[in-house]
Amino acid sequence: MTHYLPGGGPLAGGSGRRRRVFSSRRSRNWPLMALLAVVTAAVVVAATLVSGGTTAATNRSQTATIKTDPPSAPPTASSTTTAATTTTVPAPQPVWRVAWGSPMAWGYGVASDATVRDLATVALGGQAVKFRVSNLWGTQPLVIGAATLAQSAGGSAIVPGSSHAVTFGGAPSVTIPPGQAVYTDPVQMAVTENETLAISLWVQSTTVVSLHWCCTTSPIRDYFTANGRGNLTAAPTLLGVGYQSTQTRFVDSVDVLETTGQPSIVVVGDSITDGYNSTLRWTHVLQERIDTLPASEQRAVINEGISANALLPPTAAVPTDETKSGGLAGLTRLASNALDQPGVGEVVLFLGTNDLWFGSSASEVIAGYQQAIAQAHKAGVRIVGVTLLPRSTDKDEYWSPADQENLVTVDDWIRNSGAFDGVLNMAPVMADVYNGQCNPAAMFPPYDSGDNLHPNPAGQTAFADAINPATLQLPPLPQVPPLVSVTPTPGCDAASAP
Repeated sequence: MTHYLPGGGPLAGGSGRRRRVFSSRRSRNWPLMALLAVVTAAVVVAATLVSGGTTAATNRSQTATIKTDPPSAPPTASSTTTAATTTTVPAPQPVWRVAWGSPMAWGYGVASDATVRDLATVALGGQAVKFRVSNLWGTQPLVIGAATLAQSAGGSAIVPGSSHAVTFGGAPSVTIPPGQAVYTDPVQMAVTENETLAISLWVQSTTVVSLHWCCTTSPIRDYFTANGRGNLTAAPTLLGVGYQSTQTRFVDSVDVLETTGQPSIVVVGDSITDGYNSTLRWTHVLQERIDTLPASEQRAVINEGISANALLPPTAAVPTDETKSGGLAGLTRLASNALDQPGVGEVVLFLGTNDLWFGSSASEVIAGYQQAIAQAHKAGVRIVGVTLLPRSTDKDEYWSPADQENLVTVDDWIRNSGAFDGVLNMAPVMADVYNGQCNPAAMFPPYDSGDNLHPNPAGQTAFADAINPATLQLPPLPQVPPLVSVTPTPGCDAASAP
């Protein structure tokens, strides 16, 4: 499977370069008193990452370990009066919650005096917004000369009159050292759930672009000008002055200040979660199910999947694609991408199949899970594991009998060890155990995108529909209509798959 990186042009690194990218693996492959307080407080952010009122340095090899929310605003109350009594009911307090994510997976291309406009669809509504700008993969300081936040009007256009100038510690610009990230100041801006925001950055310096690569089948999520076009952050559209792509550049999270709903769920995964070879992600289908709940019960599902991602850091014996579009190892990025995000109550960890393919043993992957569980519990966050899906050899990759044996061992441990706070046993859901077939070690063909590993839209939908809401501490949820009809094969023990 050879793919061209979408979004050519100078900022993308050129339209003529090629990169072969594989799967979930490798390439072998956010009253207003608290808001006003921000304006009067001088916060040094040039070399720090500000997370909900807490400052913590973050770099490429070491993630932040501090996780706090900003001080709550003074409580207010509403009163109900009757002839006999007066009952005082405390009003809900605003809380920052992560509402969108796009982990920076790679450094590719060069930006210089150019404008980038990323689109982010937030899963939560609220009264204020802030976002994080990353220079994770940059080799030089990233100078953001100006930034704006607006409502998207579709494509690269913004809704007239909706643009807000964004500041960093009260300043209109910021310099972010290589390997670090910075939060913006909060922007007082009412947003609704599932609203798409347009985030525009003027990259004033010359630097390698930190981006999230995924999937030619993904929707357009980013617009950018050619280098040298200058500050167009307030432009009503970038149409005709640059390029578009399925990647996102520099912006890796958006937080919303909200007074309803529940803690966010963050999914740390690989290309299966990232939606490789599919026009649909299972996390989006799960969010659709959750959005049927009353507002007070809804939760955001944040997709932190990176194609080619592995759980374990690379070693000489087991190299991975960490520096070649696969992103930092799950264990390395778990804090910054999930545990340190504001308002997170639960992490879903769906990694490991790439590690086995790269050559890690079952015991090594299990030890990695134990480290991730320890990290989550230390942060006071629940962590749910997901069994690895059936896979088999295809024309681009060889899946050996030893790989399969390791996968069976790993899935058995995930299901039966009791180490995770919950388990989503998705392997049998995706196995070829329907319509008269009984091959638990292989993926059900109507769910297969064609590479014996990545689910297509029907598979992604079936995956999300099969999730037990109780495992994620959710109330009962309706299912989304399936895209294909299936009948379990009588006598086929799918519960033991793979």
